[in-house]
This record gives sequence, C-alpha cells and structure tokens, in this order.
Amino acid sequence: MSKKNDISKSRQSGRLGYVAKQKGFVLFGNVLKIRNLFTYRGDNMKALKGVLITLVVIIAIVGVTVIGGYVAVRSKYGIDLFRTAGQLKTLTKDVDETALCPNAYGEQDFVEMKSAVNDKIDGLIVYEKGKGFNGYSVNFDALKGKVMTDKISLTEKQVGAVAQTVFFGQTAGKLKIGGKDVSVTVVQVDFSEIAANGSADFNVVAKIDLTPFKADMDGFPYKLFKKYIPDNLYVSSTVRVDKTEEDGFSYKVSHKSVTLNNLSGDDTADLFNTLNAVLKIGTAENLNMQVGTMAVNALIGTKDNPGFAYSMKAIGAKYFMFATSADADRFIVN
Repeated sequence: MSKKNDISKSRQSGRLGYVAKQKGFVLFGNVLKIRNLFTYRGDNMKALKGVLITLVVIIAIVGVTVIGGYVAVRSKYGIDLFRTAGQLKTLTKDVDETALCPNAYGEQDFVEMKSAVNDKIDGLIVYEKGKGFNGYSVNFDALKGKVMTDKISLTEKQVGAVAQTVFFGQTAGKLKIGGKDVSVTVVQVDFSEIAANGSADFNVVAKIDLTPFKADMDGFPYKLFKKYIPDNLYVSSTVRVDKTEEDGFSYKVSHKSVTLNNLSGDDTADLFNTLNAVLKIGTAENLNMQVGTMAVNALIGTKDNPGFAYSMKAIGAKYFMFATSADADRFIVN
C-alpha cells in the first residue's frame, strides 16, 4: 500500500513539476518555489529595447535625410530652409490692411482728388462708371488749349489715388516682374524726409498678385514652398526722389528700403534671395526699384514716360515738389 502511495505521489509530483516549469517555477521536493520572476519580465524588456532601438534608428535616418536635404538645398540654391520656414510662417499670416496701411486712400479721396485737380484744370480727371480704375481716369487730352495759372496741391491720400489712376491707365494695372505680367495695386502713399528743394523719401505700399508665379511651382524644391506662399504680397517700397538741377521736373530715384507684409527689412531681403532662387523674381532691391519707380513715374513722369505732373509742363507748369504744410505733407505742381 505504501508503495502505491509513493508511486502516486511521484506521478503527481511529476505532473506538478511539469506544470510548474511551464509557469516559470521550480519544484523542490513537495515545495513549490519561484524560479525567477524577472526572467519573464526580462523577455519583455528585451522586446521593448528592440523597439526603442528601431525607433532611434528611424529617427536618425530621418534626421540624416532632413539634414542632407537641408545641406543640398543650401549648397545648390543658397536657401536656408529653417530660416525660410520661419519667414514663410510670418508671411502667410493674415495681413490686417488697416493696420499695415493706416494712411490708405479711400473712395472719398478720389472724389476730393478729382475736385482739387479739376478746379485748376477742368476735365483732367474723369469719372465714368465701369471704366478706368473704379471709374476714374486721367484725360490728358483735356490739357490741349489750356494754360496753367495756379498750383495744384494734393495730400498723400490724394496722391495715392492719382498714382493708382495714372498707373492703371498706362498699364492696365500690370507690372512685369521676373518675366511675368502681374497685377499691382497702389494701396498707400507716404512722404517723409522732405528737403528744402522739394526732394523726399517716397513710400508706396503696393499689393502684388503672386498667382502667376505659383502656377509654375511644381518641381523640386519649388513645391516645398508653394503652399506657404500667399496669393498676394503687400510690398512696402521706399525710394528717395531727389530733384536734380536740369529743370523743375528732373529727378533721380534711388533704393532705400523694402519690406513684405509683416516681415522685417533683413528677413525681407533674405526671403527675396529665396524667392529669386525659386521664382526668379529678382532681389529685394530690384523689386523695390520697380515698385517705387512705377509709382513715382505715374505721379511725376519724364519726357519719355509722361506722368501726371510732367504732362502739365506743356501748359506752363514749371516744377513739382514735395512740401510740408500746416495741415499735411503735400505734393505740389506749379
């Protein structure tokens, strides 16, 4: 009987030992002891360690790819992708035109400009609904047979209205930039640093349509920037208009500064290096001279490109000048 019990116990002990070993325990005689609980956890730690190593390798590969791409673009195109990303982030923020252009002209300024000009030269400014810029245009034929006997004095807002009206009449509101005809609208004009001889710093804020450029941005690296480039740019162009000694209508235009939307002057210049590499738009100074000269020539003009003021030379006008008066800075033709 005792022998059968010993055999039974031995079989039970064997089964228990087998089960215990499968569960991670060891049987010593009839006492079940823990083998090593950390063996099970260790297997999971090894797996987790493998996952972490894999992630680190993937991140490293991505990092090398990004850095490699950065170096390649920097070397080939001269573009600092990280700085450009920050500039584009600022550039793509909504522009508050009221805050950016506190001295912008409005509809009433067109009305007052028309009255101020036509009081001196009847019929020079014309309003016809559906024609010109918002119905306004300059009728240079009205100068025929006239003699100028009194000066025309305009405020900055009225000058903005005149410059846009003349520019639109001359070019249909288009300017060739980077080989493309783009729509440009004068939004605001401001004078500063007015000298005794009538010279001044001339600032114009122009709204430029960029969609013709974006249409060509499908290849590398252009497509990297396309979604970040806005449809319109507000270019704040400041040029120096220096009167020369040749006659009362001669002047020289030189670059001073330019900014885009809410960017600083330095960031604008750097971003233009990028835009020039991508869009072939030219440098910041190139654009500044184009926009600034466009507005100045529309307002004043030359023998080869008569503008608002120069056209009156034929009827007795002697000079133009920027001046400071009690109520506001003014542009005068006399």
